[in-house]
Order: sequence, then structure tokens, then C-alpha cells
Amino acid sequence: MWLLPVSLVLLSAVLHASWNFIVKRQDDKLFSGWLTSLVPSILLAPALVVTGLPSGDVWPVLCGSALIHSVYMIALVQAYGHGDLSVVYPVARGTAPRLVAIGAPLLLGERLSPVAMLGIGLVGGGITWLGLSARRTAGSIPALLWALLTAGAIASYSITDKIGVARTHPLAYVIVLLGLNGLIMTPYVLWKRDMRQLRSQWLRTWPSAVTGGVLSLVAYLLVLTAMRLTQVSYVAALRETSVVFATALGARLLGEPYGGRRICASLVVACGLFLLVLAMRG
Repeated sequence: MWLLPVSLVLLSAVLHASWNFIVKRQDDKLFSGWLTSLVPSILLAPALVVTGLPSGDVWPVLCGSALIHSVYMIALVQAYGHGDLSVVYPVARGTAPRLVAIGAPLLLGERLSPVAMLGIGLVGGGITWLGLSARRTAGSIPALLWALLTAGAIASYSITDKIGVARTHPLAYVIVLLGLNGLIMTPYVLWKRDMRQLRSQWLRTWPSAVTGGVLSLVAYLLVLTAMRLTQVSYVAALRETSVVFATALGARLLGEPYGGRRICASLVVACGLFLLVLAMRG
């Protein structure tokens, strides 16, 4: 039973790192992040004919989650505007699972074994270390603050979505969620950008926008499916292995620094994942 959710989340981690890499590479990160939410929900809306719309009791959860996701996307874009992918992404994603581990037992009644708690601590600590070990971290205080806000949003929507996806089809949930997220972000995007800018950006970047959007949707669909199979605290921690992939991408393709300290931090993450898998098997 443990192998399926672990496999789903690890695959999701690779896809999640990939779409974050796409957003980071774009000149207009706000536009790219907005389309990442809006495009896949439009493309896959016909699937709702098969899955059906979420029931009425799920819509308050969806609306709340969409608002949190919008805060997350805006904070993430702001963070990327101030700092490297290999700084922002680890700090945001490394802090989030520890917040979930605190909130899930209080709000959802989940119980974590000492081994699981140690594993989550190692994953979160190692991931944060990946970001804070960057040479350019010291000059990135605004980026770090935005990354911490991003982490709070990640923890909040993870717990919210655990509640929502238990009540409806995961595909219907994620299509509607991303659509609402895109709609909520639209006034902010139109305030920041005029129509001529949006049209120009679309013509130049639509292949990347579509690719990033589809990767984002599939990545989160896998996470939501895993949430139906195991505790959200486990999923939140396992999902953040995407940081290792994102840091490697940043080093390999964006010329961002990657040295011995980051290798050590990655080993700490690996130890944490090993403990988490042991806890899930138990």
C-alpha cells in the first residue's frame, strides 16, 4: 500500500520541479505563473463531462484553496524575481512540510510516529539547507521573505486540499481548483500588465505556458491521488524531493552554484526519505 503513494509523489516531484524551472526561465514570471494555473484548466475542462462537477459541499473548500493558491503563486513569482531558483525553491518547499506536520495533527487528527517526525524534520531541514547554502543567499533577504510566505501558503493549501479531495474525484477537483486560481489571479495580472503586453507575451511564450500548465496539473493530480491513500504529512514531505531536482536543474541549466554543502544537504534529504518510507510501511 505504501509503494503506490510514494511512487505517485516522487513522479509528481519531478514534474513539479520541471514546471518551476519553466516559470523561472520566463522574462515575465507573473504572466507565466498565471497561465500555469489557467491554461490546463481550460484544456481539460471537457473531462468534467466524465467526472462531473464537485458537489456543493466541496465548493467552499475549493474557493478557499484557490485563494490560498493565488497567494502562493504571487508570492512564488515575487520570490523568483528577487532570488535564484536554487535559493527560493528549497527554502519555500523545505519549510512547508514542517508546517504541515504541525498543522495536520491539530486540524486533521493525523498521528505521526517518532520515526515519521524525524524523517519529516530531516527532509525539511535538508531542503532548507539546500537553499541557505547558496553563495548568493546573503543578498537575497526579500527573496527569502517571499519564500517563507510561499511556504505558509503551501502548508495551508495542502491541508485544505486533503479535506476537499476526500469528497470528490481528484481530476475534477484539480481542474476546478486551477480554474478558480486563474480567475482569482486575473484582476491582479490585468492590474500589473496591459493587454498589449499580455498579447505579446502569449505569442512569444505560449508553448512554454501550455507545457508548464499541463505539468503543473498532472503533478498536483498525482499529489491529490496520493493524499487519498495516505496522510497529508507524508505526502507534503515526500513531495518536496522536487527541490533536489530543481536545484540540480538550476545548477546545470541556469548556471546557479552547486557545491559540497549542497551535496551533503541532499544526503540529509535522502536519509529523511528513507525514514519516511519506513514509517509508511509500518
